[in-house]
Amino acid sequence: MKGSERKFVGLKEIIIVVLFSVLTFIVSMVTALPFAASVHLQLYAGYALMAIISGPIYVLMISKAPKVGTQVLFFAVKGLYMLIMGQVLTGIIFIVGGFICELIVMNDGYHNVIRSGAAYMLHMTLYGLGSFFPVLFLGDAFRAQLLSRGYDAEAVETMVSLYSSPVIILTVVLCLCVASALGMFIGSRMMKKHFVPGGAV
Repeated sequence: MKGSERKFVGLKEIIIVVLFSVLTFIVSMVTALPFAASVHLQLYAGYALMAIISGPIYVLMISKAPKVGTQVLFFAVKGLYMLIMGQVLTGIIFIVGGFICELIVMNDGYHNVIRSGAAYMLHMTLYGLGSFFPVLFLGDAFRAQLLSRGYDAEAVETMVSLYSSPVIILTVVLCLCVASALGMFIGSRMMKKHFVPGGAV
């Protein structure tokens, strides 16, 4: 991975990061489709598949743009989408998460697979927990908001119970961490065997 994270992203890197962030966002939507019939399958299989497939995309992205601002932009695109969709809390958490990921890779972190992998793991975990945040942090206000929009009361209670379950939260986090590590491993292998020899970096 060439480049220096001590330099801020320029126009070229901004375009690269935005495009790759959008690509991982599309991956998250596509991987959710096969499991649409089951919330539990989406939370585990769908999220895990997202983290695995997005791994090589992330590795290629940070190889092309290993500079200050990449992590913030990578998350800010998704955060901006959430803000536009009216999910202000989740959008803010995503943007803050981007800054935390940025701190993780400071001082040559992009050239360290552990630190760059940790940033990716945090990114995927926070993104996967995006649907949990309104229930966890807004509580009754979020429940009342859904009911005021005409959602069925029983369905709302079922959803709140699911997304506030400590067991569900913990297992989803563990699943995302393992899948993220696997995605980074696959991405690193592809970098050495395909991306670098093929001139992609």
